[in-house]
Amino acid sequence: MATSSAASTTSFLPIPTGTVSAHIGKPENTTDDYYIGKYLLMVFGKTTDPALGAFLPPARPAQYVYETRGPRIIASMSVAIAVMVIVTSLRLGVRVFRRGLLAGRDDVFTIPSVLLAVAWPTLQICAVIYGGAGKHMYDITYEEYGHFKTFSNLSEPMFFLAVGFIKVSICLFNRRLTSLTSRAWTLFSNIFLVLLFCYIMLSLFWTIFQCNPPYAGWDPIRIGKEGKVPKCIGDNMVGSTLSVIHVIMDFGLLSIPLIVLWQVRMGWGTRARLYFVFSIGAMSCVGSIMRQIEQKRLTFNDILWNFVALENWTLIHLCFGVVAASLPILSAFIPKSWKSVRGTTDPTSYNPSARSGPLNGRSEPYIRSTRRCSISGKRETSDSTENIVRTDVIELSYRNKSQFFDKESAVGDGNSEVYRREMDRKRPGTSEILGSDGHDENGRKIWIGLAQ
Repeated sequence: MATSSAASTTSFLPIPTGTVSAHIGKPENTTDDYYIGKYLLMVFGKTTDPALGAFLPPARPAQYVYETRGPRIIASMSVAIAVMVIVTSLRLGVRVFRRGLLAGRDDVFTIPSVLLAVAWPTLQICAVIYGGAGKHMYDITYEEYGHFKTFSNLSEPMFFLAVGFIKVSICLFNRRLTSLTSRAWTLFSNIFLVLLFCYIMLSLFWTIFQCNPPYAGWDPIRIGKEGKVPKCIGDNMVGSTLSVIHVIMDFGLLSIPLIVLWQVRMGWGTRARLYFVFSIGAMSCVGSIMRQIEQKRLTFNDILWNFVALENWTLIHLCFGVVAASLPILSAFIPKSWKSVRGTTDPTSYNPSARSGPLNGRSEPYIRSTRRCSISGKRETSDSTENIVRTDVIELSYRNKSQFFDKESAVGDGNSEVYRREMDRKRPGTSEILGSDGHDENGRKIWIGLAQ
């Protein structure tokens, strides 16, 4: 009796050998269908014959009309890829070809970040074309589900690696932005870089080794052949944990340039413009929050149709993250009249008509120096002295030359040669000293630049 019962439980239909994959819920038609169906039954804890088909909810409605979100997914992914490639190319082009700018470490890390960011929507497009993403479960075949499982699970480590490298690029930009302000900011950026490295390693390890064996996440056919139920950590637990850390880091990176800009002396119009530019990074933070919410809502029921909301917010977060990492390039295309940061808050303190001196034939030399810079990051000497949203205010004052060149003190100090030259330049019969251009030099004034 026991023997007959054991035989009845193990006597399955032969493995099919067809060439066209069947729809999920119907009996399998190919060998791959059989093992994918067996994998689905194992995941749901069922022990029925895989050759009879693996039914996954929901059932097809009675008066159902075919619908798909696939074309919309492909269109949105294509636009995002174009935006990320164009913005990053412009950023690198300005850094390399624009005079006075040099590529830094943040630009170097932009390259792997955008490559990984482009890889994620590319895998989503492949999931639509080959895996039936955007369709209902009862509209896809076993073979399509196997491809969807592969592409969707491979895209997960790509996403977390991409956002990790984007954060490294932004952190290095913030480090250059604050390197000339205080050592505390530099120390904070260095600690943040270490935390980012740990985050990248954690996300890479956790997403790859989420299941035991690891290939259970992207190779359902192999799991079906082995016949062993894999042990996996839930997608919600992995995604939610990494996403929470991710959101906290996003807000930390966004707050640094805002705090620094608040301390820079500039007009309110310029301040508002720069805040608007950096607010693009806030869209990435919004996308990360909404992605976390959709991650909590996602269920396995009709997953190829319902995961589109999570996919959309992930794309928004990723695309705006790449744009935020390339924020320095944006100021290069702002009109020149908007881009300058004035060296003083008093717009009436500069009078071009007051400039005069030996160079233009007037009696008094007048020098005004205001350093103009932009968030593009003009480099003057080295990588550590890059001026990103940095203004050096130069205050100029003058004193009479007699305060600095005293004939008696010159002789008393042993500088007789200086005194002799001045005596040779005296106008005969007077005490006036002539300058190199033959004009009276006693009335001249020397400008002393006092830099703040």
